[in-house]
Amino acid sequence: MKQKTDNFLEDLSKSRVIVILRNIELNQCEQFVNFLAENKLETIEITLNSPDPFSCIELISKKFPKMNLGAGTVTDKNEISRLKDLGVKFIVSPNTNPEVIEESLKNELIPIPGFFTASEGFNAIKYGASILKLFPSGDNGLNLIKDYSAVFPKNIQFIPTGGVNERNINTLLSKSVAVGIGGFLFRPNISFIDFSVRVKKIKTLLEKI
Repeated sequence: MKQKTDNFLEDLSKSRVIVILRNIELNQCEQFVNFLAENKLETIEITLNSPDPFSCIELISKKFPKMNLGAGTVTDKNEISRLKDLGVKFIVSPNTNPEVIEESLKNELIPIPGFFTASEGFNAIKYGASILKLFPSGDNGLNLIKDYSAVFPKNIQFIPTGGVNERNINTLLSKSVAVGIGGFLFRPNISFIDFSVRVKKIKTLLEKI
């Protein structure tokens, strides 16, 4: 798994952003994901609380095989084998669930469990996670990452998620391997034009790092 994790982190390092497409509709997937690919934002997460997540994941996996594709809001270990078969490479959870972490590793998928407290973080590490989603991050995310970096093992990577926006993305990236961006980029019923503008804004900010 170390090699798979290293490969995942190498792919992620190209954009340093996981684009979270929560509640995306199947008929939006191709157009929106194609635009992300054109802008080199190639690590994306389709959340399982979207209207038709498995069909979206299957479509993206087939039409965009180079995308670094993950599933999010995964809380049931029994979904993981199916997600692997559909082409998912990483599993993101909103919480620290040992069963989801272990099942992900069993299927050679990268687990990215959510944590907020030190106890949750150390528990995730205990069960094999080496990349942790700080959730919700918000404006206090930078201070939390600084504090946790002092006590967590040095190989642990952080991905702050929740409340990441144009005001805090650069400061968060100064102390983390990547960020997860959801609502600032994509939300239900967003127009493609509005989505395009937001993507370009994030790209501009990333180029300043």
